[in-house]
Amino acid sequence: MISLIWLLSLGLVVTAGAGTVVAYELCRRYVLGKDAGLWAVATKAARQSWRQATLIGLLAVPVAALGILTVSYLPTLGLAEVLVPLLVIGLFLLLLVFWCLPLAARFTNPTWRQVRNGFTLGLTTPSLTFLLGIAVLLAGFAVWNFMPAVFVAPGLILLWWCSLLERFFVDRGYVTSQPEEAEV
Repeated sequence: MISLIWLLSLGLVVTAGAGTVVAYELCRRYVLGKDAGLWAVATKAARQSWRQATLIGLLAVPVAALGILTVSYLPTLGLAEVLVPLLVIGLFLLLLVFWCLPLAARFTNPTWRQVRNGFTLGLTTPSLTFLLGIAVLLAGFAVWNFMPAVFVAPGLILLWWCSLLERFFVDRGYVTSQPEEAEV
C-alpha cells in the first residue's frame, strides 16, 4: 500500500516531495507499531509538511533534469566522462529524498535547516548513505528486470530506511524512545 501511495505521488512532480513525506510517516507509524488509521496519518502528515516537502521536492527537479541532460551526453562523450557527474547528481538526489524529506516529516524546523541538516547527516554518516545507495541500485535493477517489482521494492526500501532512521535518531539522542521500548 505504501508503494502505491508513493508511486502515485511521484506521478506529478509537484506532489513528489509531499508524497514521500506521507509515505515516510506511514512507514514510521508502522515501524513504531502505533495504531492509527492509514487515512488519518496520511492527511495529518500532508497537512503538517505539505509546504516544506513540496519545496524540498522541487529542489530535486533541476537536479534530475541535469541528470537527464548528463545521460544524454553518454553516447557522444562515453561513460568515463559522465560517470562522476552522474554519481554526484545521484548522491544529491539520494540526500534530498532519503535524508531531507524524512527530516521534514519528523521534525519542525525551517525549510533551509531541514535541507542543511539532511545534507549534514547524509554526508557525515557515509556508511548509511552508501548502504542506502546500494539498496536503491538493487531495487532499480530488480524493477528494470522484473517490472511488477515496482509495486513492492519502493515500499520495502522505505520501510527498511525508516527503521534505520528511527534507530539512528534514538541512538543519537535526537528523539526519545517510546515508553514501551524503554521498559522492555
